[in-house]
Amino acid sequence: MKRLIKVSMFKRARYKITCGTISLWDWLLERNSYTPLVEMLRQETIEEKRKKIKDLLPAVTISCICSERFISSITEYTNLICIDIDGKDNPSISDMEELKQRLGKLPYVMYCGLSASGNGVFCIIPYEDYKKHKLYFNALERDFRNMGIIVDSSCSDICRLRFYSYDEHPYINFEAKTYSNTLEKSEFTRIKYERVIHKQSCKRSISTESSKNISLEDFLLQPSNLDFTSATPLSKIQEVERLLNLVIERQVDITPIYNDWIKIGLVIKNLFEDKGLDLFLKVSSFYPNYTQEEAENKYLELDERKYRVNSQSLFDIAAKYGIYK
Repeated sequence: MKRLIKVSMFKRARYKITCGTISLWDWLLERNSYTPLVEMLRQETIEEKRKKIKDLLPAVTISCICSERFISSITEYTNLICIDIDGKDNPSISDMEELKQRLGKLPYVMYCGLSASGNGVFCIIPYEDYKKHKLYFNALERDFRNMGIIVDSSCSDICRLRFYSYDEHPYINFEAKTYSNTLEKSEFTRIKYERVIHKQSCKRSISTESSKNISLEDFLLQPSNLDFTSATPLSKIQEVERLLNLVIERQVDITPIYNDWIKIGLVIKNLFEDKGLDLFLKVSSFYPNYTQEEAENKYLELDERKYRVNSQSLFDIAAKYGIYK
């Protein structure tokens, strides 16, 4: 039986405050004034234009009702998790319609449909206890990986946004079983670096040598006139992308030290510009107190034109956690 589920809606993904609530089923199943934008997005081939179209789409928080996209602003929980499967992360999967049918055989999938771009799918899955949201995600990530499917690690954020999309032929199961598997992740990287992490703080720590009464970015990263992007050969970009994909594949948090997090963001932004946001979110998502909004805001704040960071600093940071190029 279809139950009434309310979720928070945001007029644009960049907006911090909700514009109200909406029925999840209306959001998923009914055509509306935004449906033509989705159709336009799927037909557009120029990446820059696709991004502009997507930025016009509203979004919802599948897992909760909240006034803002912060855990502290949540007022109700839906006990649902949304899992993203992107074609870019799964190059061996070319037929998204076939993938929907395959995922529809899983007893715990309540909904599966095409993403806004049409180059991926997303699944909505019910679970029992919202307090274990990340533990359910960990288990689902493992289960999907065992099926040969890579899911977006950013889905571990309970306040994560889901862009509006429309699928004429979604998979729906109103009687989907409640997913019950959980999985704890190792905290070895954080224990290894206890000497530079404030044990009681919920924020990324700043190493003691960088605790000055000036801007952290100004202290760490000296301005340069070097045209970093044009000076960097394609092979260097490929090396950075390969390293970051290793971090994502192994699910290692290389960001517990705030200084390192900033450097990682600047390397990504210098090389990939706005297209690197998704990569930065995925790398950041393994931090225990990760929120998509905080990571997005930080990435947008970083001024890659003013601060130039040698990409070698990224390899040095990753090496501390056993990740090598």
